Amino acid sequence: MVATPERWIHAAAQPSSQEVTVICGRDKSLTHRAVMFASLASGFSRIHQPLLGADCLSTMDCFRALGVRIETLSPTCVGVISRGFRSFQSPTRDLDCGNSGTTARLMLGILAAQKDLRCRLVGDESLSQRPMRRVVDPLRKMGAEIQGAEQGNFLPLSIRGQLLHPEAIHVDKASAQVKSALILAGLFCEGDTTVTLPTGSRDHSEKLLMRMGAQLQRTQREGLEEIRIHGPFAPLAGEFHIPVDPSSAAFFAVLGLLRSQGVINIPHVLSNPTRIGFLRVLQRMSGALETAEESDLKQTMIEPVFRIRLRGGMALHPTHILPRDVPTLVDEIPILAVAAAFADGPSRFEGLEELRVKESDRLTKTAELLSLAGAEVKIEGDALLIAGGLREVQAFRFDSVGDHRLAMAAAILARLAKKPCCILDAECVRVSFPDFYEVLDTIV
Repeated sequence: MVATPERWIHAAAQPSSQEVTVICGRDKSLTHRAVMFASLASGFSRIHQPLLGADCLSTMDCFRALGVRIETLSPTCVGVISRGFRSFQSPTRDLDCGNSGTTARLMLGILAAQKDLRCRLVGDESLSQRPMRRVVDPLRKMGAEIQGAEQGNFLPLSIRGQLLHPEAIHVDKASAQVKSALILAGLFCEGDTTVTLPTGSRDHSEKLLMRMGAQLQRTQREGLEEIRIHGPFAPLAGEFHIPVDPSSAAFFAVLGLLRSQGVINIPHVLSNPTRIGFLRVLQRMSGALETAEESDLKQTMIEPVFRIRLRGGMALHPTHILPRDVPTLVDEIPILAVAAAFADGPSRFEGLEELRVKESDRLTKTAELLSLAGAEVKIEGDALLIAGGLREVQAFRFDSVGDHRLAMAAAILARLAKKPCCILDAECVRVSFPDFYEVLDTIV
């Protein structure tokens, strides 16, 4: 990723005692999937309030290269016009996934199943170092032809589409990206594709497909979930209304709890249980967090939403995050670590090995950020230990190394410092929350 200029974040003034409503960015995972399903469908679809961050724009660009028309209808609506997946054309250029692991891994499941389609997936420097065999290997069991460095573990990857066959596949980690890629591949198979994996991963693909009428069954037992999809199935064109991204809301939720006074409201937040593990952690840490279902939007949004209300000035208690908790809050670990630094005792986060293969070694960089700010923190294997008790944030200069979650966590921490702090490569937040700094500046 090309480095962008540094940004100085200044400490907030004394917080207002009035309630503030914060409008956070829309959901990245659902925008990706809405674009994908609308492109696979035959007809005209509208995506309302899509996230137009860099990652989702990469997904749109890939489908445009396959022959799908994707147009901006208004500042809050994107139109998708497709003749369906059977009309996809072999692109005349590489399909550039940018920095988006979701784009790369889910597109693999779609592209590998398009008979005679030939294409090449590429990404930026960071994405090209992230492992792909977790998707490539099970797709090969279904008959996929995918070639790349180190037996297909890294981009660029060359794909020659095949008629895939259904398989029963076991995945050893609770990964929504792997699961979704295999479900998408299963859409094009004749028969039942079964994916078994540990419980806890995001289930947006399954929910959307069931909403569209796909023959999809989900069962859970003894810590495992099984998804069975019967193909072939063509998704339907339609209307997609995107709620607020819980991962984006998490940063302002923590800021709301750490302010010395005042109330922050965050409306229209996706309430999917597989996405709000961070809220359960924050509720253990503080009684100053409330949620209320927004039932009037239930028929409109892709999935149900709620409003989060947070009151500042209350003590935070330490917490213990277990490996089984991580799939529902993996993207929020950096900002939860910020909250834990201010707790009145030591916290322990376990099972964080997945953070080492994100946009950066997010585990190491989270510890570095807290240390620079004056917190006592250490790493033991794949666990993060945070002593708590931080009272005064030291001025710091932090290199986000192009990782949007780290840059946003650093910005929230900087707002609590007494002196300005500097974030390098700060504009990487555009990947998931293009107006993050503008929203942050509205909170006083």
